[in-house]
Amino acid sequence: MSIEETIIKLSGYPNDEYPITSLYLKLGPRERENFIYTIKLKNMIKNLREDQESRSLSKEAAESVEKDIAKITGFIDDPDNLTECRGIAVFSCSEKGLWEVLKLPYVYRNQLVADRSAVIGQLIKVEDEYTHIVTVLVDRKKARIFKLDSSGVSEILDYFYPAASRTTKFHSPESQFKKMSPSASGYANVAQGFGEYGFNRTIENEIHQHYKYIAEKVLDYYREMKFHWLILGGTDENISEFSHHLHSSLEDKLAGAISTDMDRVKPSQVAEETLDAVEAAIADRQEKLIQEFSEKLSNGYALDGIKSSWNALLNGQVRVLLVAEGFSQPGFICPESGQISIDGKDGCPENKEALPVQDLVDRAIEGAFGQGGEVEIVSGDELKKQIQGVGAILRFTV
Repeated sequence: MSIEETIIKLSGYPNDEYPITSLYLKLGPRERENFIYTIKLKNMIKNLREDQESRSLSKEAAESVEKDIAKITGFIDDPDNLTECRGIAVFSCSEKGLWEVLKLPYVYRNQLVADRSAVIGQLIKVEDEYTHIVTVLVDRKKARIFKLDSSGVSEILDYFYPAASRTTKFHSPESQFKKMSPSASGYANVAQGFGEYGFNRTIENEIHQHYKYIAEKVLDYYREMKFHWLILGGTDENISEFSHHLHSSLEDKLAGAISTDMDRVKPSQVAEETLDAVEAAIADRQEKLIQEFSEKLSNGYALDGIKSSWNALLNGQVRVLLVAEGFSQPGFICPESGQISIDGKDGCPENKEALPVQDLVDRAIEGAFGQGGEVEIVSGDELKKQIQGVGAILRFTV
């Protein structure tokens, strides 16, 4: 099942009686070293159980969550379930028979939540930004095109352009460019020179025809599939030559380049290097957004803190919601006014009771996407210090 299909299914899933347990687990190189991700999961399970004890769940609901935890733990304990991804998302409700697992190219923050509804904010963000990445490896004769999505990495084109090979097309160059006997005038040398020049020009033309063909294939694939990022790979010279043939509509999709041996590289290596390039591009974008955020705080076109950012969401003002990686905030939402509070004592009329929410941040992320806004999970330590957990860049002030 695709990410989009999973989001639709989870959004309409009936869950009146039993909580849905949602897990997001980061599985990057750092997390996999010495199986750090297993320690992270154990800590999250401990925190979840402590949270469950403070809530008035029925015995049946609490048992359902425990079954979810056991099933999730068993799944994560098998390394074969965690290949070709940098994160995993699991959604479980044992008593209702819900079990959905998605391998993700990226997870923004570790989360383990049991709540009335599935936590899908990160899933929406991944679907918006990481669902489909294309990597094109090229040299002057060959091309390999890979796609990376929620099902893993796969090769969608392995192409060899025979006309770009001198030994294939010009098996007997003497028959095309006849060597003339030298004469006293020297004109024969000129003729021979033009023959070699024409031959070399033909080779160069066929190389660029090869690049043009691959560029057209990439454009056709983009028009059909609408991938989010494009990575180029090969030598610096080949990447530079090929980039001139890319359609202008793909320029804003370019996330960077990787240097690799296209003949020997394995798909799993392509996936790792591709994700490294995309993360570098995102880090650069985050730095620019934080700079814009800081500049706009003084004129009212940016707000800092979850409460003020939430109010801006209620007014439809938010263009970019900034969330510090790892930040979460339990609280309450008033079903009547939509206002939030940390302790549940304000924001609701006297005759209404605020509903407890395990993480207001995830609700804010979903709200931003619902309004067509952008969401940026800020990951750099220095950049995260610039916001109080959540911040917003606004479309307009009120």
